[in-house]
Amino acid sequence: MNCHLLVPDLFWPAAAGIEPYRGLELPALESLLARGRSRKTAGRSLERWLAGAYHVVPQHDLPLAPLALRGDGAEPGPHWWMRADPVHLRVQGDRLMLADASRFTVTVEEARDYLAVLNRHFGADGITLVAPHPHRWYLRTAVELRVRTTPTAEVAGKGIEPFLPAGEDGAYWRKAVNEVQMLLHEHPCNAAREARGELPINSVWFWGAGRAAQLAAGAPYAVIWCRHPLARGLAAAAGTEARPLPESVEPVLQALRAAPREQVHLVVLETPPAAAYGDITAWRESVLALERRWFAPLVAAVQDGALDAVTLDGLGPDFGYTAGLVRQDRMKFWRWRRPLHAYAE
Repeated sequence: MNCHLLVPDLFWPAAAGIEPYRGLELPALESLLARGRSRKTAGRSLERWLAGAYHVVPQHDLPLAPLALRGDGAEPGPHWWMRADPVHLRVQGDRLMLADASRFTVTVEEARDYLAVLNRHFGADGITLVAPHPHRWYLRTAVELRVRTTPTAEVAGKGIEPFLPAGEDGAYWRKAVNEVQMLLHEHPCNAAREARGELPINSVWFWGAGRAAQLAAGAPYAVIWCRHPLARGLAAAAGTEARPLPESVEPVLQALRAAPREQVHLVVLETPPAAAYGDITAWRESVLALERRWFAPLVAAVQDGALDAVTLDGLGPDFGYTAGLVRQDRMKFWRWRRPLHAYAE
């Protein structure tokens, strides 16, 4: 019975040093890192970690859009797909900075109206945009997508220039980004949003280009507990179950107790991308909430013998840590807990 936690943005960007961690009281997380088997890992986004865990085979790009589309309840069929996420771009000095959908909301009606304009323009190129969720738009085409892209989550809060589409067809998609900006600049929805004090949707971000394909290996997890559409889509592609993320750890523990002992369940604990926007207060609050609701009860379950093991993959933009705590580790009192900032030094 192993519960595997995946926590994006658990660690703050390295350039800030230890200051963001100062004063955080995280005894369960610190015990997991100190008494379990832990090692430092490279910085990764949630999307790239999931792609690696499920052995997604790159095409011209990592084909994550058709997998996420499955997670959003639609079938990709034989088409080529990209995500075309609604974003807000603002000028800062000589850069265009990207804000993702964590910074605004889009209604179903607004998404429909935006896509109507974009589909009229791009339809002549055999391109169709759809929105199974108002914050997640997808682009469909019958033409092979020979392009390399960067997930929106990796560009949030940054200047877009280094991350624009590249590859054999990169020039076409860079031009498409500019065309979208012109099309949406004076869209009636944006005028109404600005009048309400909301950020206008003035561009889209293309990423995850590819066509649906078989995964290269079997399913590493029997069940995924998540909200993220890519995680749900990977579970569907692997022929396993995705369940809604519960508000507390108890439903996961109950499911593990009733499951065959060799099963491993993955729990994807998304938090708001506070680090991308420099919001230290929000990041600290989210880490403390994870300590109360997930880390503490799971570590206690291992120590009490109610759970065989808990595994953690804590991610960050520059580095992360993976750690595994098993029952036998609960007696290793000589492994003193260190504060979380010690892992960031």
